[in-house]
Amino acid sequence: METQPLNSKAIILRLRIGVLQGALLIVLGVILGAGFNVVRSTGLPWIERWSVSSVSASHLKGLQEISLEEAYSLYRQGNTVLLDARDTLSFQQGHIAGALNVPPGEAKGYLKEVLTLAKSGHEVIVYCDGVDCPLSPELARTLQRFGVPSVKVLVDGWRLWLEAGYPIEEG
Repeated sequence: METQPLNSKAIILRLRIGVLQGALLIVLGVILGAGFNVVRSTGLPWIERWSVSSVSASHLKGLQEISLEEAYSLYRQGNTVLLDARDTLSFQQGHIAGALNVPPGEAKGYLKEVLTLAKSGHEVIVYCDGVDCPLSPELARTLQRFGVPSVKVLVDGWRLWLEAGYPIEEG
């Protein structure tokens, strides 16, 4: 069976149909996305100026934040328990000197030690890497649920500590 070449009108018609189908898919995607956003309890606001600080604030809702300067001052006094919430590999590649690696899912295994130190007056400070890193807030909330008093979050702690040239170690 021989196929006949398409004339220019047929090509234009097929292109128009393809463009219309693509536009329909885009409109359908926008409608579905908007619908799911409205239904979700944690949907995104329609109009808001997003910034790093607003994203960070949403992670920290209900938690105490500590500044780098305050954390370093307490560290120098030897009055802190620093908990690195990052994964083990990241921790081994570098961490704040003296910090313990406590990924959020492993908090229960360190609970006795952390509670003892916290109740003896040590400040519990958790950190991870990046302003939008959810690990340190998650660890802080887990520790609070287990009864650890006054857990503070050092937002973007690893990067800030490293850039400040404060003591670090590997392994």
